[in-house]
Amino acid sequence: MRLRRKVCLLGASGVGKSSLVRRFVEGSFDQQHKPSVAMSVFSGTVELGDVALEMMIWDPAGAESRGQYNRSFISGASGLIFVVDATEPQTLDTLLEAQAKERGFIGSRPAILVVNKADLTGDFAISKAQIDAAGKLDWRLIQASAKTGDNVGKVFTTLAELMLEARKATG
Repeated sequence: MRLRRKVCLLGASGVGKSSLVRRFVEGSFDQQHKPSVAMSVFSGTVELGDVALEMMIWDPAGAESRGQYNRSFISGASGLIFVVDATEPQTLDTLLEAQAKERGFIGSRPAILVVNKADLTGDFAISKAQIDAAGKLDWRLIQASAKTGDNVGKVFTTLAELMLEARKATG
């Protein structure tokens, strides 16, 4: 069975949203990548048993840096990937504040919180208290590195599994 689902990336500019999705879709990392200036849509597929789940991944140009989500952007999404920068703790604080304010329209969609740039262990700046606060949300937290590829596949596979579970639950 082949399914196609919309997935939205959310997070401040510079956290590595585009790099993360490029690593998943193309298997590459561009050290010289310039920040996105417009919406990009990527397509990547996760195979789970007899289901091929094609993700149409919507990647905005960092518009959420002020903690504002675009409702029309999220509309119709089956899953969300929130991305923060492990070396910039304010990216998680902004996301947590926005989530508290905007929960009504984000709803109960399956969501993953990606702490990107986990390869920069010497510069890791997110505190245990921040991780604990994020852990109270109904999101899966995964530390990943778009640069090295560590756990990038896990991000998309886990989201695919959660989306299929949600699909079964709603019948």
